[in-house]
Amino acid sequence: MPPIMHTRDFKKFLIAAAIVFVIAVSVISRVTFEGVVEQYNLPMENWTVGMFFIQGAWVFIYSIMFTLIGSLPFAFYFLSPKSNHDS
Repeated sequence: MPPIMHTRDFKKFLIAAAIVFVIAVSVISRVTFEGVVEQYNLPMENWTVGMFFIQGAWVFIYSIMFTLIGSLPFAFYFLSPKSNHDS
């Protein structure tokens, strides 16, 4: 394993990425599921198991992509080389 994975900053980055993922899942799932209900006027009681599976897959895919994009600033902040201004 690379030595950076054992640092405190890497753990902070993982926590930040997990928070971004939770936010992405909550926002995207709400938009996706409510969007289908409103767009097609189809209440969730009438959905098939396949519809839940497909919408869940879309939520997962979009959440992963938004997490990757949303975690980039945290990666630059926590994982970039630190400069030492003491000299």
